[in-house]
Amino acid sequence: MLETLHEAGLMTRMPFLMLAPPSPDGREVLLFCQAGEARIWKACFRTPDGEIRRLPTGLPADLCECAPTAWCDAAGWHLTLIAGGQADDPLFHLYRFDGPALDRLSPPVAVQATRTGFIYKDRLVYGDIENLVHVRQPLGDKVIELPGAFIYRVAYRADAPDKLLISGQWQQEEQVFTLEYDLATNAQRTITCDDGKPAYKCTILGDTVLYADRTGEQFEDRQITQARSTRGTKTQAAVARLPGQVTMTSTVAVETCNCKGTAETADILTTRPSCLECVEKHLGAACVLLAETQDGYAYRLRAVGHLHEAEDESQSWPALHEAVRAARKAYQTQGTMPDWQKLQDQIEEAKEGRGHAQ
Repeated sequence: MLETLHEAGLMTRMPFLMLAPPSPDGREVLLFCQAGEARIWKACFRTPDGEIRRLPTGLPADLCECAPTAWCDAAGWHLTLIAGGQADDPLFHLYRFDGPALDRLSPPVAVQATRTGFIYKDRLVYGDIENLVHVRQPLGDKVIELPGAFIYRVAYRADAPDKLLISGQWQQEEQVFTLEYDLATNAQRTITCDDGKPAYKCTILGDTVLYADRTGEQFEDRQITQARSTRGTKTQAAVARLPGQVTMTSTVAVETCNCKGTAETADILTTRPSCLECVEKHLGAACVLLAETQDGYAYRLRAVGHLHEAEDESQSWPALHEAVRAARKAYQTQGTMPDWQKLQDQIEEAKEGRGHAQ
C-alpha cells in the first residue's frame, strides 16, 4: 500500500491512517509528511485512489509541517498539525484547519505553542518535550507524565480516539519507543514490530500498523513502513496526574543507578550521595532543554535545575564536579552553552575507575 509514497525516494514520516467518510467500503486516507534534501517537511495526503497530494495549509514555504491528524463530521474535515522552525521565528505551534475536503481547507489558526499534539473534537492534547502530555477535555483535564522520557510525538488511533500513541526516547537510552495509552482506563502498552523494532511514530487502524523506520545515518532519515505484525507489552511507564500535581523535573528509574548504594570516602565530604548515572541523566536532560531554548521555548529554568542536580550528584569526583559547576555558572551568567563533549569525556573517565577520587 506504500509503493506510491516511496517512488520519489523522499523521506516520509508521521503517518496517520483513517477511513474516508462515510467509508462504507473501508477506503483509507493516509496523512503523512515528506521532505527532500533541504529537510523542510511538508504535510501531504494519499487519496483512497492512491494519489499523493500536498495539503493546502497556506503556511510559508520555509515552515516545517509535521504530525497531521484529522477527523470528519457533518460539517466536513477538521485537520491539525504542528508547524514552525523558521530562521527568524523558530517557535512551533499546533495549527487547526477546517473545510469541506482535504484540498479545500480554511486558513490556519494557531492554537497552542508546542512541538507535539493534536485536537480531536473537544479534546486538546499537547506535549512538553521533557516528560509531560497535557490533556484538556470537558470530562476533566489530566497530565500524563512519563518520568525520564523525551516526547517527540503525540497522536491517537483513528479507530479508537481515546487511545493515545506517544512516541519518544528514554533519556538514558538510544532506543526510541511508542506507548499506547488509554485515556478511559489508563491502561498502557508499548508497541513493538515483529522484527523487534519499536513502532516509532506509528499509526494504527484495525490490523494495519504503519511506522517511521530509520533508513539512514541521521535520526530523521526515515520512511513510512508497514509492520507485518506487532506485539503490545503491558507497562506502567506513564503516570496520570491532575494538572497541579505534576513534577517540574524528570526522574528516571535506572537499574544500575548507584544512588542508594554509594559509600562516601573520608576525605571527600558530600552533601548528598554521588551517582554517575544520575549525573549523566541530568546533563542529558539539560542538553535537550537548552537546545529547545534556542528554538524559543521557555525551558531555561528547567535546564539550569538539571545542571544544578548534576553538580550535586558529582561531588565525589572533584574534576567532574568542578567542570559541571563551571558549565552551569557560565550558562547562567554569560549564556555560554556547556561543552557537552568535554563533560561526557569526564564522565567516561570517572566511570573507568567507578570508585571515588582519592
